[in-house]
Amino acid sequence: MHQSSFKTLIIFLLIFLQQSLVASDWGKPEENKKKLFNVQVKESLATIINDSIDFNSTTEALRRIEIKSEVMTTVDQVMIKAGTIVKKGQHIIKLDDFDTNKELFDIDLLSQKEFNKVALFAPFSGILLDGHKIGGELVMPGEKVYELIDLSSLKIFGYINENEILGISIKNEVNVSILGEKIEGKIDYISPISDPNTKTFEIVVKVDNKNYRYKDGLSSMISIKKGEVLAHKISPSILALGNDGALGVKVINDENKVLFKEIQVIEDTSEYMLVTGLNEMEQIIIVGQQYVSNGEEVSF
Repeated sequence: MHQSSFKTLIIFLLIFLQQSLVASDWGKPEENKKKLFNVQVKESLATIINDSIDFNSTTEALRRIEIKSEVMTTVDQVMIKAGTIVKKGQHIIKLDDFDTNKELFDIDLLSQKEFNKVALFAPFSGILLDGHKIGGELVMPGEKVYELIDLSSLKIFGYINENEILGISIKNEVNVSILGEKIEGKIDYISPISDPNTKTFEIVVKVDNKNYRYKDGLSSMISIKKGEVLAHKISPSILALGNDGALGVKVINDENKVLFKEIQVIEDTSEYMLVTGLNEMEQIIIVGQQYVSNGEEVSF
């Protein structure tokens, strides 16, 4: 064989072997590349909302009292009709001994304390309830003569769980809805101790009741404002549980790894949930979250 032809053949063989080696090496990374689990992700942007605590209750009168007799006597006259608004100190029901005792009181022969036993004046302004004694009826010591209710203000009771009580004070703004009508209220009392069985704290909201518009025992809704928060709107179907049983969601971080984040639910409906505890922008796993673990790298 000619020397130049032999050299050409050698060069050709070297190029062929080099290309074979390169092709072989090129295929190895593909064979060794880690196969990642694929999930579906939704980019979620938080919005600013007003966080609040809402609960249903019923209205109650500010005060309600039974006026009882301290002596045995009979009723002479009912001076006010049931349902009438009375003023503090007004004479409601006249007992048989009233006139005699008043004469003695006027000439200082009877003390104020003894006179009050038969006077039974209204202790505060309010409304006379039905069920009072009537003219000619016998009254025994300790027996109810009439009952008075004060509707100038209303009290509404509610119970807040231990996870919501922090940050709640009498300074929080309160909205009250009574039979669909909205009025302002204020927190009048927060129990310093919780119910040992329910771990809830009693709270009392007070509302003014101008012109006695609202009655005792009406359905009401209380909304206590907690402030503005960043919240994400999510589907209940994407929820996950942490190792300690905490409720949360799984998100994708900047390294394409799964990260479990605990959340707090501020509104829960049959269609969606509003939650806090996440960053303003999150890549939330919406499909496949049950098959991947915290810290696992995934594709999406």
